[in-house]
Amino acid sequence: MYNRSRLKKTLSILFAILIIATVLRVYQLDKVPPSLFGDEVDVGYQAYSILKTGQDLYGQSFPTLIHSLSEYRAPLFIYSDIPLIAIFGLNEWGVRLAAAFWGILGMLGIFLLARKLFNEKIGLLAAGFLTISPWHIHYSRAGFEVTMLLTFFIFATYFFLKGLEKKWHLVISAILFGLTPYIYSTAVLFLPLIIFMMIIIFRKDIKVSSSRFGGIWLIGLITLFLVLAPYGIQTISGKSGERFNIISIFGSQTLQDKVFLAQKSEQLPLDLQRLFHNKPLIWMQNITLNYLRAFSPEFLFLSGDPNARHSIHEMGQMYYFETILLGLGLFGIYRRWGTGEKVLLSWLLIAPIPASLTYDGGFHATRNFLMLMPFMILVSLGANEILGKLKSVKYRNLAGILIILAVFNTTFYLHRYYAHYPIESSRAWHFGFKEAFGYVSANGSNYEKILINNTYEPSLIRFLFWTKYDPNRFHQEFSTEAFDGFSLEEKYFFGKVDGPFEQILDSKILYIASSRDDITNPQTLLDKRVKVLKTVASPTGEPIFYILTGTK
Repeated sequence: MYNRSRLKKTLSILFAILIIATVLRVYQLDKVPPSLFGDEVDVGYQAYSILKTGQDLYGQSFPTLIHSLSEYRAPLFIYSDIPLIAIFGLNEWGVRLAAAFWGILGMLGIFLLARKLFNEKIGLLAAGFLTISPWHIHYSRAGFEVTMLLTFFIFATYFFLKGLEKKWHLVISAILFGLTPYIYSTAVLFLPLIIFMMIIIFRKDIKVSSSRFGGIWLIGLITLFLVLAPYGIQTISGKSGERFNIISIFGSQTLQDKVFLAQKSEQLPLDLQRLFHNKPLIWMQNITLNYLRAFSPEFLFLSGDPNARHSIHEMGQMYYFETILLGLGLFGIYRRWGTGEKVLLSWLLIAPIPASLTYDGGFHATRNFLMLMPFMILVSLGANEILGKLKSVKYRNLAGILIILAVFNTTFYLHRYYAHYPIESSRAWHFGFKEAFGYVSANGSNYEKILINNTYEPSLIRFLFWTKYDPNRFHQEFSTEAFDGFSLEEKYFFGKVDGPFEQILDSKILYIASSRDDITNPQTLLDKRVKVLKTVASPTGEPIFYILTGTK
């Protein structure tokens, strides 16, 4: 009776956590963040293209790496978005619900993993803290792949631990681990590190289970290899490494120039300046700096990621009240140091390594997202320390202070996120394309040619998304030889108008003009023979696009 009552209580609490997590990740999902930015639009239209044609934008059939307009990207998150695009269509709900789903599923995953590593109470606390985490909420409400990546790593680790007891769980773990590089590039380096770490920590258990289960470890290894094989082929071809080559410190021209200038400015005997100024040294300096920044108070608690799409600013990636719980959790690890503590600390120390290899990775909340799991369990261990000592007046007072601070922190975050962030970050989220191309969809049939500025932000993928352009037709009509850019159907031209508007536009031509690149002074439009059909403005009233046509 006790066990049944306890199970019922646990399930009730977990269900409540999942409900709260769902509300926090779905409420006003179509309005906050204020618009779909470029990567989200690409996710949605690629999913739409595969749904309708079985091909990505460049005509690859069900690819293992999807070819976007600018690069290759991992496919699994896009594939997971296909059923939602089929149900909700090309809009915010269709794109963002995939991230929300994987984020919500992460609550269940961290509960199971923390319960396996420690106990049921820690599992519930970890799920609760992850539910209200500003870092996790933020990424679960936009088309970011990392919520899916974190959830897969959590479940893969959980099934690995289960596999030490029940053999076939190892095959599930191998499949989940093997799929992570197909979700986001961070996994390419984190995956071998986490597997190596698990083997070292659980080597004795692996030896025992190997003697009990026979060849299941070999089956798991073969399964992992088979799942990773297509990605490995793409790596050999160079496609999967294109993005890393762009963002890594090893390819940074800025760092190379810095070394070159330092060597030129300091001439020492025997060319010894090369000993003090060289690429390996500056790479190591930047890797170390990036790694330490990921643990800095500035990133975690004060300012967060400087990119407005990754953080709401005026606070860090975590709450202030979590500093105390984090400290208590770390102290608890120091005192006990069991297998659970080893997994937690090892994961935490490994997680920032992939980001540290990129030129802006120190404060990059996306690439450091895997740090969330150990942080949330550490915070839970700290909370458990307090809950276990509530008989003491000192700890009751501390608990009261932390509850008040937690309420204040979460209230501040939610108010800022819903009331201020959508306005302040509208440009970062590329606000305005939905409104501009909505006008094109409704009125484009009245014009023979439609010219679209492509210098403000790449317009083609946004045009395809918001006009719900037929992917089959795109594959046939796309051309890169027109209008200093590219064209579709000989009607839609993407680029920038060179020359006076009055000499180019007539009543049969529509132009989506950028307020930044085309029209720096709106008053000059009054002096031209053009008609302003619509002005697309930001939430603060600042013009973003002018939709123009000629008067002759």
